Amino acid sequence: MKKATAFALAALLILGLASCVRETPPDGPQSGQTAGPGETEGPGTDVPEIPFTPPADPRGKTLQDTSDGVPAPQRVDTLYETDDVVIADFIPTEMGYAVDPTGLTDSTAGLQKALYDCYNAGGGTVWLPAGHYAVSGTVYIPPFCTLQGDWQDPDTGNEYGTVIAVWMDPEESETSGTFLLGGSAGAVGLTVYYPEQSLDRIAPYPYTFYVDGEGQNLMLSTVKNVTILNGYRGIGTSSVKQHEMLQLINVKGTFLQCGVGISNSADVGTVTNLAISNDYWKNASTDYVAPVDGDKLDYYTAKNTTGLQIGDLEWTTFRNISIRDCAIGIHTVPGVRIEYAGAMYRLDIRDCVRGFVADGLDTRWGGVIADGYIEGGIANNTEGRLKLCGVEVVGGITEKVEGHVIIDDTDLSAYDAPEESFVKPVDKVVIAELSKSIFADASEELQPILDKVGSEGGGVVYVPGGNYRFRGRLTVPAGVELRGSSGVQQRDNGTVNNGTVFLCYYGDDPENGPEDPAFITLAGENAGISGIRVIYPENSPNEENLNTTYAIRGEAAGVYVRNCAVSAAQYGIDMRGCDRHLVSGVVTCCYENSFRLGGEGGLLTRCLQNGTVIERTKVPGLQNWLRSEDLFSVLMDPILRDTCEYIIVDGASNQVIRDVFAYAAQIFVTNLDSTGTVLVNIGADNIGTVAPMVNMDGGSLTGVNLMRYNGYSYELINGELKLYNRIAINEVGEKSVEKSS
Repeated sequence: MKKATAFALAALLILGLASCVRETPPDGPQSGQTAGPGETEGPGTDVPEIPFTPPADPRGKTLQDTSDGVPAPQRVDTLYETDDVVIADFIPTEMGYAVDPTGLTDSTAGLQKALYDCYNAGGGTVWLPAGHYAVSGTVYIPPFCTLQGDWQDPDTGNEYGTVIAVWMDPEESETSGTFLLGGSAGAVGLTVYYPEQSLDRIAPYPYTFYVDGEGQNLMLSTVKNVTILNGYRGIGTSSVKQHEMLQLINVKGTFLQCGVGISNSADVGTVTNLAISNDYWKNASTDYVAPVDGDKLDYYTAKNTTGLQIGDLEWTTFRNISIRDCAIGIHTVPGVRIEYAGAMYRLDIRDCVRGFVADGLDTRWGGVIADGYIEGGIANNTEGRLKLCGVEVVGGITEKVEGHVIIDDTDLSAYDAPEESFVKPVDKVVIAELSKSIFADASEELQPILDKVGSEGGGVVYVPGGNYRFRGRLTVPAGVELRGSSGVQQRDNGTVNNGTVFLCYYGDDPENGPEDPAFITLAGENAGISGIRVIYPENSPNEENLNTTYAIRGEAAGVYVRNCAVSAAQYGIDMRGCDRHLVSGVVTCCYENSFRLGGEGGLLTRCLQNGTVIERTKVPGLQNWLRSEDLFSVLMDPILRDTCEYIIVDGASNQVIRDVFAYAAQIFVTNLDSTGTVLVNIGADNIGTVAPMVNMDGGSLTGVNLMRYNGYSYELINGELKLYNRIAINEVGEKSVEKSS
């Protein structure tokens, strides 16, 4: 605890803090106010004598726009390594938009026009090459569009790549942001800084990235691979308007008031690889940010900054969370709709005055934390419960109700949750210009393109946004990725029908079943599919016969399905026998089974099953479709809660399932003769009332952080079962399980 002594006085002064907005001690200005000219707070030396030329103010300077709004899909060469091949539908710096990579003129209007043109073209990616871009107002990223830049991880260097300079006027606001995200929209690969921010004159700003939950902005916004060098507020959501499925992935930064402030979220968001530390400003490139006195920065954030503030979140999962140099590391606050209930895995809080402060927890249950380190202690000021397993706490534990911080010392370090990985295709990209019609069959157009790319050594076959009808099957050869326009996770939102949609009319006859050939077969090693929604327009839950084949099946090692959706199929994705498979960011509503997993070393992560996936589908050509008022009476209760086994692990070894949620299924996971299965951060809501969350029938399974409503936790038929850190609504006796049969 390198700063424990230095922060002792500050700790006494902030014991009563209750939110990200706080009063500072009397020796400095209040958070959100500016100091007088030349004023500083706290100890420290003068700013180091490092040459720094502040950037020129670009406001009032703009370029002429000569763009025509026509998409031009193409592969992009990136300066920094990416996990996939980047395909851009719009490159505004090359297409005549008023977007300036030198930062000398204001790019706000040009960026906004490019994003709207992308939306009007059916969705896709607007690519910003490495450069310096100035914005002076809010930029809205519309549904099914991604604003993507060239990102250098700040932990590997400080050249950064695509850098955004925010020239907005300071404003004390928690209800707006520089980037406003729509549903199924993404901000990816951006480094953001505030050229007018200084510790000598601290200026309040709204959030850098914000989700308001309004209308088509309701669900599944993604912020991924972003750095905020000297933020005031980082990423936030509306506390008044409900939103769903926020995805934060690889977010890093330094913050003066609040790193991440999220609340009023329904099922189910994920926060993965969040790193908050003063080092990102201290080590920032002086090409962008003035050098900062590290002692002064530490002193200020120890009085004023909350790393992660969370309100009324339902089932949200957190994994790999690192928070440093804050007054409060994590603060749960009262909500406007419900109270916080979620799961945290691999939590690391250090050099914070107070580690974890709970002022809002759902009294019916609470939260679970596993495999972590919390410096600064825990204060549970609620009647809800915090269950800790394998967590070291330094600094003491206080409780409003004795026994409501429940501690299990089990060592969970052996249960790893590996990062997502797959073999990146070669850089070859072919644009498949197919017939966009619900009347023309695209099967015979697309298959020859896939075959040709496969025969030439692999690559990506890109199908731009639109609705495509398929009467026949598709086969994806080895080393080929079938790619749609969504660069981040996506789902139908009931209002906007953008993105790449495959309308499947194959395999839904009464005689079809799970062993028949799938609609899409990943036929060779490292074949994949991403960014596509598969929908069965004639297989509404109102139909008498719901039979289909599997929508997608893998037949080789290394196959993957990323950022896709499957709606109204009897069976979703079959990965039996596929070593090292990856299923990531897939949203489903399948009647009988969404995922059947096998092989060695597979990973299923960030996936969701919910009946609303069907109910919110608004693509053309739907027949006898489900009405909102019939969601429970037609679909949820008589079909999903009665017959659906959401995940079946079948003959697998070392299968990992993490950050996965189901709303309305009979059984969450069935383990059939599979060894080494690991579950981490699992949620099951409204499951079958007489069915188990975990059905164990052979092999071995370990579960960590299991949250449940309805049904019961497990049924052990055969095998070895270990469950740690279980919690259930209105059931306080969920203890760890170590059993074999």
